[in-house]
Amino acid sequence: MSGQIFKWEVENKIDSLSTVFHEKFVVLSSDGSSQFKTGYLDRLKSGTFNHDSIDVDENAATVTGNTAIVTGKGKFAVTVSGNKVALRLSYIEVFTRENAKKPWKVLAMKASIIQ
Repeated sequence: MSGQIFKWEVENKIDSLSTVFHEKFVVLSSDGSSQFKTGYLDRLKSGTFNHDSIDVDENAATVTGNTAIVTGKGKFAVTVSGNKVALRLSYIEVFTRENAKKPWKVLAMKASIIQ
């Protein structure tokens, strides 16, 4: 699911992202800012922040019960307020589900710049 989310971010598929983001979703960006589900989706809709490409170099998942954690590294090309930026980031995503019959939802995402 992690790869699909990155694909939807690049394709700006807001409706698809909205369905997989938990109602209490929070994203912590590499610049230190945080946004909750509605704010993050609104930012993507506005066009002031676009994912131009995401190339994952490595990732790994750990699942325990109804929680999954995905960690990875990759190259993220983004446009912020018209300025193109290429970043190498490490990231962590936290997924949750109510039970084994319910779909996974993204609860949190965090990205950090790799120097």
